[in-house]
Amino acid sequence: MSNFIDAIGACKILNCSSRSLLRYRQQGKLLEGIHWGRNPSSKVLYDRELLENLVVCGGDVNHPDHQKFIQRILLDRPENQNQKKKQKAKSLEVGAA
Repeated sequence: MSNFIDAIGACKILNCSSRSLLRYRQQGKLLEGIHWGRNPSSKVLYDRELLENLVVCGGDVNHPDHQKFIQRILLDRPENQNQKKKQKAKSLEVGAA
């Protein structure tokens, strides 16, 4: 199952209208490149897991638990796998010291 959903799915998760969803994006309550992005045909898609976690955190994008969840999701993205290895190596160095 794809982790990315369209606006209809995002509205269902957030329990909001499509107009509110657009307003959340415009006001920075949903962050581009984090909560949403565009596919090659310019269709806006939303990260289902992040939206679900945002709801659990009371809709607060700055909630500490949501920020930790964002970090984990970002590190798991394929383009960040090299950074994940570096971070793991760094934590091993700190633990050895």
